[in-house]
Amino acid sequence: MSLEKQITLEKLVTQMIEESNNNPRDYCFRYIVNTYPKAVHDAFDFPGEYVNNLKLDVYTEDGRNLEMDCAQLIMPKGEITCKSTINVEHQTYPITEKVGSIYDYKLYLIHKTNIPSNSIVMTNIDPGKDEIFCKSHDQIFKLKVNVVTREKISKRLKILNNKIKNKKGLTQKEAMYFAYIAIFTKQKETMERLSYLFSQIDQMEPNLQLDLHQVLKKMIKFHFRDDKNKIRELLTMISESIFQKNLEGLTYKERTEIQMKEKDQKLKEKDQKLEEKDKENQKLKKEIEKLKKQINK
Repeated sequence: MSLEKQITLEKLVTQMIEESNNNPRDYCFRYIVNTYPKAVHDAFDFPGEYVNNLKLDVYTEDGRNLEMDCAQLIMPKGEITCKSTINVEHQTYPITEKVGSIYDYKLYLIHKTNIPSNSIVMTNIDPGKDEIFCKSHDQIFKLKVNVVTREKISKRLKILNNKIKNKKGLTQKEAMYFAYIAIFTKQKETMERLSYLFSQIDQMEPNLQLDLHQVLKKMIKFHFRDDKNKIRELLTMISESIFQKNLEGLTYKERTEIQMKEKDQKLKEKDQKLEEKDKENQKLKKEIEKLKKQINK
């Protein structure tokens, strides 16, 4: 039976609703920033010129193993005057709760690269200043704050609206505005508008569309967690066009199941070939033994 006959859009949406949704903002930020680092660097207003990603694992002096949200090597641009690194942490709760870890990240990056490191927090909670001087381990260090304001969200939403309304293709940077808005908005109305715009996209690279769908799916479930009917409505809205074009890729579970079936089939074919080869070897071995007996007579 074909996959199309086994699965309906309604069933897929039900499955999406039932999937776990732990720490969706953290998950979505980490996923999108490390999957599309250059585009996110530009779309999310990170400082400097992006060069490449750095490993996220951190090993502290006291033996702890931590993991950064985002670490990048950057070159001079704007306020950045020399080759350096940035560590960007996503926060939607008070920054003070993570100061110690951020300082550990800073020390680690300086030690590993031997160049300056900039600590940045990206948040939708406005502390009233662009820089905060924090204290950790009896040391004072500067923490830059990248605040996502309603104005920044409105600006990006307007760009998406104009491009999609006029059926113009989105650059990868512009496509990242979907993630930017979904992760940081506090307004349900904005999330609903964003979902509608996503549903109206005519053309987009399939994997990019699927990745943004995953982000929107998780953030819809987060923003409307008290309204299951609205969740179903919006998940159906953002999934319908992809369902028609790319059923296999629509959900992680379906992708995984299909990949596993393909791998199982390849393993089965490989086993069959090995079995056939083994039978041939056994047959050849018997023939050799038979010839040996004939020679020895």
